[in-house]
Amino acid sequence: MSADRGAPARAAVRTRPPAPVSAARRPVAPTAVEPEPDRADGEPVGPGGSVGAPIDFAAFCLLHRARWAQYARHRVGDPVRGERAVRSAVAELAGTWADMLRGPNPTAGAWRILRRAVTASHTPARGTLYDALPWPQADAVVLHYRLGMTLTAAADLMGTDPPEVAAQLVLAERSLPTAVVRTLERRPDAAPRPDGRDAPIHARGPDGPGGG
Repeated sequence: MSADRGAPARAAVRTRPPAPVSAARRPVAPTAVEPEPDRADGEPVGPGGSVGAPIDFAAFCLLHRARWAQYARHRVGDPVRGERAVRSAVAELAGTWADMLRGPNPTAGAWRILRRAVTASHTPARGTLYDALPWPQADAVVLHYRLGMTLTAAADLMGTDPPEVAAQLVLAERSLPTAVVRTLERRPDAAPRPDGRDAPIHARGPDGPGGG
């Protein structure tokens, strides 16, 4: 008899409806993560100007981007076009980053991409520094003399070493007229001519301007 009297009570316990879940404990459905808006200056959010970029690529761009922009501004003579050239270089570098890492010198490869992007952004006049000297010498002159970078900073940017930058500077000084060499040491980040170009330079010697 006692077993029969306990059966309805157990049944009641089994059929009792579950207690309602409070709003604070209810699971929240996952929502899509909205991308952050662009910054006011138009540069995409994220180091190196690329949302969701690999962390090593983002760190690499963050390390070099300010000096890339400084170089581009000086070469192009216009901050807007200079920044556009840097963004173009960053985009191209992002597409080849994995291959760059497998190569012998990612920094030198990135510098070549930047230099191409900067060169494509404007049409330099004949007789300028980059017409008179090979590319490595002209870059060394711009970074060290025109932008005031140390040999070490210039080497880090170009993917080489300080003695190589010093050697390129010596070669450039031997190729340029003495009067031009005397004017190379200008204040850091000296403004170029209003048209964005350096003063005409003619390499001395029977072979004329250097290649590159």
